[in-house]
Amino acid sequence: MRRVLALVIALLAVPAAARAGNDDGVLLGNQAAMTGGAVAATITDGTAIWYNPAGLAGMRRDAVDVGGNAFQVRAAEEGGLISSTTGESNDGGYLELLSIPTASTIARRLEPGLVLAFGVFASRFSQHTTRTGLDAGDDPHTARWSLSATEFSATYHAGGGLGIRLDDHVRIGVSLFGVYRERSDTFQSAGAFSLADRTRLQARGGIFQLRSLGTELGVGVQWQPHDDFVLGLTFRSPSFEIFTQVRSTTTAIDVTVEGTDPGTFTFVPEDTESLAPGFAVLTGGRFNIALAHRFERGWIALEVDLQPALQLDGVLSRRFVWNVRAGGRFEVDDNLGIGFGAFTDHSELHPIDELGQTRVDFYGLSAGLEYRSGHRLADNERSSNLVFSTTVGLRYAVGFGEVGGLLFDPRGGVTRDTVAVDTTIHELGLHIGSGLYF
Repeated sequence: MRRVLALVIALLAVPAAARAGNDDGVLLGNQAAMTGGAVAATITDGTAIWYNPAGLAGMRRDAVDVGGNAFQVRAAEEGGLISSTTGESNDGGYLELLSIPTASTIARRLEPGLVLAFGVFASRFSQHTTRTGLDAGDDPHTARWSLSATEFSATYHAGGGLGIRLDDHVRIGVSLFGVYRERSDTFQSAGAFSLADRTRLQARGGIFQLRSLGTELGVGVQWQPHDDFVLGLTFRSPSFEIFTQVRSTTTAIDVTVEGTDPGTFTFVPEDTESLAPGFAVLTGGRFNIALAHRFERGWIALEVDLQPALQLDGVLSRRFVWNVRAGGRFEVDDNLGIGFGAFTDHSELHPIDELGQTRVDFYGLSAGLEYRSGHRLADNERSSNLVFSTTVGLRYAVGFGEVGGLLFDPRGGVTRDTVAVDTTIHELGLHIGSGLYF
């Protein structure tokens, strides 16, 4: 187990691009996109597999739902990402534009109150590049440094869920996911110190790639103690990694030249690849409690999501994380529903200790609408046999936190240090989804 963990953390701890993706950076599904993800107590479509599998038992029709971010823009500002002890600094940052197919589900009623569903979810996706550099110091002590990094990160869940209605007031459910994670980090840092009697050159670069397969189990309850109130409880197990592949290629150069004498020269190329079957626990699981108030034409909901801390000495350290989501939905008429929501998305990382490592807490708003149209398959049918829905949602979030920056001393020619610098990240996404109910 510890071998698998060591391989994973070896990748996660390397100097790399600013990692801004938190666990809840994507709103999955049409109902969640409208209401900030505050749906654990009210969800009744195929994405209940993800938010609360008990909600499957509340479905009155078979359904196919597809949704995704038509685009998501993420802009990061990293003030003083590279700086000198003599006062000079230069900013970093990036702008990324993504299109993410976030969720696709199909749900089938086996009998009234018993629903089986399957789905694929893209719970995390990011890709961006940071470049910056700095010249600092005065003759005869000067230094020149450059820094560039590219990150790609994606997590996909695929699995099924079963919802059961025990009576008119209680629904329960269970879900099981297979999890695929992929991460690729490319970085390069290089610097030259020109001192009175010598010149020192330092460079380091590398490509790191991780792929892993794992599994997660979820259980949920929706309890309606009163006609106007619904309580939702959800538990997601820790993620159990069962197979991990890590490929690492790095190059490090350190040269000191005194006059015409090359002095010391160090060149260290490495290329390693490891495959590690076995179990490893990388997350501490999560608990969610939600309360919704229903009224004649809609509902409002509040929920709290908790992720326990996870400490494995020398391998992994995740702090305790809490998030709050609030949202509501109002049915304008039989064809049109509107929604709104607010949410937090806090980072699980401890204080910064690596170049490029990011700790950012996000706060956001969402709003959207769903238009439904019914169609009868035969003229003598009294009600709609098929219902088509189209959902459009907007999501905005702003993140405040820190990123690991580079600090060097042009007068001493010393190895660079990692320091925490402030960063602000803005995210704007457009969600488009559709559903078919029959």
